[in-house]
Amino acid sequence: MSDVADKVFLLTGGGGAIAASIADAFAAAGARLALVDRQLEYVQERARALGGGAFAADLSKYEQVQTLVSQVRQQMGRLDGLIHTAGGFSGGKVAESDPALYDRMFDLNVRTLFYATRAVLPVLLEHNDGFVAGISAGAAWRGAGPGMALYTAAKSAVAAFLRSLDAELRGTNIRVAVLYPMGTVDTPANRRDMPDADPTTWIDPAEIGQTLLYAASRSTRGRVLELPVYPPR
Repeated sequence: MSDVADKVFLLTGGGGAIAASIADAFAAAGARLALVDRQLEYVQERARALGGGAFAADLSKYEQVQTLVSQVRQQMGRLDGLIHTAGGFSGGKVAESDPALYDRMFDLNVRTLFYATRAVLPVLLEHNDGFVAGISAGAAWRGAGPGMALYTAAKSAVAAFLRSLDAELRGTNIRVAVLYPMGTVDTPANRRDMPDADPTTWIDPAEIGQTLLYAASRSTRGRVLELPVYPPR
């Protein structure tokens, strides 16, 4: 199914639950993962279990992202793609939102994606091959997120950025994907925050991992750009 074997993918937010499922899917297909998070201890055990690399960086600082890319290439021998799961969520009606929330939502979700993509892309262009993916949100797909307008705006910017990147890369062998979870994802944090909900109605994060693996796989007659993943019926 996949041609990701032996390729190295930089996975941001590597200590998170969604990143864990992505890492599992890619590792099972033979890929090697460079897991990065703000603190090394967030990713060391997972990287060790998968035979990958563990790295620490503040993705909101471009100099650290540049250093990260250099470290990954040096320690793992190559770099073939970026899967960006780092980000953040906050709800709140517009009339009640702290103005500082604007910077937080766009820094966590958009700035980090831009910096990571900007640092990785020259490597992919050099080899005319690779994969760049990011996580948007169902509210961005639908075009409205009442009660979470700033988060929705930031995740809409994520999607627009990646679609624009895809258009810029036309004629290359670099693939781009935007994944939209169209509902709650079954993570430990969501179970903790919503103890009365039924998690069997939520999206299994393994579905996200398998969907991105499919998008990363080469096809000579088609490609996948936008990937909405829905909860079970």
